[in-house]
Amino acid sequence: MPLQTRQQLVARIGADADQCVKCGLCLPHCPTYAVDGSEAESPRGRIALLQRLADGDRQPDDSVTRHLDQCLSCRACERVCPAHVPYGRLFDAGQALLAEHAPARGRRRRRSAWLLHRPVLRRVLLRALFVAQRAGITRVLGGLLAGTRPGRWLHALPRLPWPREARDRAIATEGVDVALFAGCLGDSVDRPALNALRGVLETAGYRCAVPRGQTCCGALEQHGGAADAAARAITVNASAMATAAPAHIVGIASGCTAWLQDAEKEDPARPFAGRLSAPWPLLLERAAALPFRSSSERIAVWLPCTQRNVVRDEADMLRVLRSVPGATIDVLPSPDGCCGASGLHFLEAPERADRLAAPIVAAIRDRAPDRVLCANVGCRLHLGAALRAAGAEVPVVHPAEWLASRLGMH
Repeated sequence: MPLQTRQQLVARIGADADQCVKCGLCLPHCPTYAVDGSEAESPRGRIALLQRLADGDRQPDDSVTRHLDQCLSCRACERVCPAHVPYGRLFDAGQALLAEHAPARGRRRRRSAWLLHRPVLRRVLLRALFVAQRAGITRVLGGLLAGTRPGRWLHALPRLPWPREARDRAIATEGVDVALFAGCLGDSVDRPALNALRGVLETAGYRCAVPRGQTCCGALEQHGGAADAAARAITVNASAMATAAPAHIVGIASGCTAWLQDAEKEDPARPFAGRLSAPWPLLLERAAALPFRSSSERIAVWLPCTQRNVVRDEADMLRVLRSVPGATIDVLPSPDGCCGASGLHFLEAPERADRLAAPIVAAIRDRAPDRVLCANVGCRLHLGAALRAAGAEVPVVHPAEWLASRLGMH
């Protein structure tokens, strides 16, 4: 449940921040500390800033806002923390407190995600982009708008499929085994991943559905301090999932899944009734039903922060990928821990995002794989754009898309 009052936010920040013993073991794992070498750009430094902000000892000036906004919410610090500081929850409360201090900032954050909750309007705009891409208009506009946020959007977009409704119009009354959470891009940019994951799960014998009535998961609002809007998204999505009466609820993007899991853990009402699951354990249970064709491909895998540090399903995913005979599966190194995508960070702070992506792009070019697999749509968009900018035309796709190809689906 969202924290509605300033007193609740201050109490949450105080309680969670007090768990931090300032040992500094998190520092080597923080990508922004690696980039800047500044204490204020470390988890320990940000926790100290939040404590002073909550206590009233520090005003939310531009310096405080900048250091908090530059956090990538990768939560690598949370995974290695010996005191088990819930940094993700603490950071979200801090963003909400900043929005309380500066209402205009909170409204800007809400506007950033406004379009994601309006699927019809979003599809209209994406269809216009589809036509513009085919006509070469986006290439011209991208050049004219270079260095601007719209130019960055155009640069990051891959070749779009024709956006269309991704949800099932009817659900079997006896329920389904797996309800797929499509996210806000499952009808467009992420539709190939959605279709592939559904196909692989159905080949394994699961009855799948994509319930109607879904909306954006709400992660952007939650991490931007708009907890009330994020809570509304959870309510809408929990209701949509309930219509399918599924045994399992599976997201296609690790970023969405991470936030759904956090919301389930924090809400005593358990909006998803304990049914959230990654797809990989389900596929491992029925591995014998998946007749993967042999492949000689060299596959590079990028593990998103949300997958490694929150969902933590990477071991199961790699086991599924390595069950394809003949293929070479190589996990890419992560010297800074994060590719820089982080929600909209790669659009809002492109120079910092590109700096974080650079060593990953270099590793991909050194390995020269046939394709790169990544389970989060934002990371795929960011790395795909970075590879194109470096002149490396390597496909970056969801792991399910490659698995589907090894089952002869496309």
